[in-house]
Amino acid sequence: MEKVISTIENQYGDVIPSSVLFQEDGLLRLWEINCYSSLHLNLGNCYCENHLPSYDYPVSTNDVIQRFGSDALDGFDAPSDAQRIFDAFGIEAEELETALRVAYQIGANPLPALRKKTNAPVVFAEEPERLTFPEEEPGTTIFVVNGRGEISVVTVEGRQEAANISTEPDLDDPVGMPELAIPAQLD
Repeated sequence: MEKVISTIENQYGDVIPSSVLFQEDGLLRLWEINCYSSLHLNLGNCYCENHLPSYDYPVSTNDVIQRFGSDALDGFDAPSDAQRIFDAFGIEAEELETALRVAYQIGANPLPALRKKTNAPVVFAEEPERLTFPEEEPGTTIFVVNGRGEISVVTVEGRQEAANISTEPDLDDPVGMPELAIPAQLD
């Protein structure tokens, strides 16, 4: 989807977009005129040899709301994982994952820095689909990083029960029973 956010009149009296909000691969992007004298856009006589006449870049949901109002988001898809990662960290997911991989390769733990900079809930786990967060409110977004530097997004849905972890042996299950333990070797 594309939405013209603002327009400008060029030197021939035509109304052209000066900023356009669009969604690409689940990420909001903003296209804007960079040179208001661009010959390419019929705004003036600049050939834009040393700069681009326009450019586009990823934009956070909050930036869109602050600059253009919440109505600017009407008609767009719900935020994807890519958008939620960008909203939280200000960087695209692929770039963040590259930084995470590099940090792990040099033996540094990047998670404390991510938590401190963004105040986002970031946890480490190899299997995010098996995690539960009983103390979190429904709708809370949690970012899960694995040992390969991949980041995934988990949204808490409803009240979650804590995992039923028991230290009591299951009497119906012979595995783990004291009778099956290897006897100690006495001299």
